[in-house]
Amino acid sequence: MKKIISLLIFFVCVGMTYAQPISGIINNYAAVTNIPVYVDVVSTTGFSVGDKILIIQMKGAATDLSNTATFGTIQSVGNGGLYEYKTIASIAGTTLTFTSTLYNTYDVPGLVQVVRVPQYTNVTVTGKLTAQPWNGATGGILVFDVSGTLTLN
Repeated sequence: MKKIISLLIFFVCVGMTYAQPISGIINNYAAVTNIPVYVDVVSTTGFSVGDKILIIQMKGAATDLSNTATFGTIQSVGNGGLYEYKTIASIAGTTLTFTSTLYNTYDVPGLVQVVRVPQYTNVTVTGKLTAQPWNGATGGILVFDVSGTLTLN
């Protein structure tokens, strides 16, 4: 019995000592096409049941477009910038269903996207981390979750 306990402690220590190296683009992205109770996306490629995701509305502010000195003044932020984290409960075709209901109300024409959030226990950033470039529908966001130690090299 004593040997088994020692081995378990060894494995736990090894898991906490070594960090997973990451670099480059670590997220998956999908544009949202519909949000009733679930979320319809352009593609579910790169997403799996149990994944943590970030849902975010990229645009939505109203600005003054008049040919006056107030041109460009933000009149209303609208839903731009709203976001929340969810966990995928199921995937059917291009529909993502979450383990809980959405807290915010999103406006799909405001360019809403879902981003898969990689989760790590311990991680070492070994190179430049980048986001997929914003293409007018997806990208522009770098997000990950570390429950243990994050080492920046």
